[in-house]
Amino acid sequence: MKWLHEGLINPEAEYLSLKEISKLFSPPISPVSLWKWQKQGKLQLTPYVFGNKKFYKRSEVIAEIERHKAM
Repeated sequence: MKWLHEGLINPEAEYLSLKEISKLFSPPISPVSLWKWQKQGKLQLTPYVFGNKKFYKRSEVIAEIERHKAM
């Protein structure tokens, strides 16, 4: 995803797609479930749009997952 970093605000940050985020869960969940959780407010993630695709900062995703594990 090096091409992606050229047009984003913070090129040092690592960005993940919904498909990549779904693989962080064990067992992996569907991108549709992630989208629904985000829409319901269960996951507070900020989307960064590049072209017609949404990406999320890896650090924000990990922090949000850890916050839900602690609940």
